[in-house]
Amino acid sequence: FLEAYDAIRRDSYPEVVKSLALAARSLPDPQLQKRLQELCTEVQRGSQPHVAELYAVRSLFSGSPLGLNKLQVSHVKALSRVLFLTPHLPAFFLRHRLRSHVLEIRHLDRAMLRLGLGQLSEEELKAACYLRGLNSTHLGMSECRAWLEQWLGLSCKLQASEASLLANSMVLLSLNYVRAKE
Repeated sequence: FLEAYDAIRRDSYPEVVKSLALAARSLPDPQLQKRLQELCTEVQRGSQPHVAELYAVRSLFSGSPLGLNKLQVSHVKALSRVLFLTPHLPAFFLRHRLRSHVLEIRHLDRAMLRLGLGQLSEEELKAACYLRGLNSTHLGMSECRAWLEQWLGLSCKLQASEASLLANSMVLLSLNYVRAKE
């Protein structure tokens, strides 16, 4: 079942990246606009971004047009499908539910960081990856731990106002993760 659900979720990944690329065109800062467009192009070509690249554009995800309250409805619907939330609600409710779920993941991330990844069983590591967008069914414990360390390196540095970056990172960090595709 995890494979089937992940296939459904992965169908939304290209739409999320495309929405990010489109939104990047309307950014006021040309330097950050170029940086985000390059990031989207790299992901569309099969690369996996580094956490530092995502962190470098975090300021874009607080306000218009990339803050959760400012995203296009189609983008919010695609992100909702990534989190297995129904996209068939009015935009206000979609944004509220998406924010709530992303911030809950952020709280879980902080708790996991305090606990330490070494305290988690293989099943718990795989479940944590899967919840954050990565199909972990074919990954070993060390691969899950390495990916989660990357994820936590981003998640635990972000503010609640940057929840949109966290939601989009579920796609950006897992779409081209080499071992997850096998």
